Amino acid sequence: MQPWKISAGLTAAIAGSAFLIGGSRLDYLAPFWTTILAEHGLTLALHAGLILAGLAATIYAVARTTGLADLGRRVDLAERSVRRGEGDAGLEDALRRDAEGDWE
Repeated sequence: MQPWKISAGLTAAIAGSAFLIGGSRLDYLAPFWTTILAEHGLTLALHAGLILAGLAATIYAVARTTGLADLGRRVDLAERSVRRGEGDAGLEDALRRDAEGDWE
């Protein structure tokens, strides 16, 4: 899996969680949302965008640093080599049974 996909998914999950948790705590502002958005909407949107971009960049940097960028490619390479008969015979047998639908 590519680090940008990891970054996008985690950023969306964190932003969604923050919205759900934070939204319930801001109920007292309900009568004032039109005024707040009219006066400060652009500033709030820019700050929210910068926070999301910073969060996504941080997650991307961590994924690149820890080697998650190459993990999907390495797993695919290992699976292809096992299917060709090179490597662990037990894993090859398990993959064959999985392909046949024998899950016991």
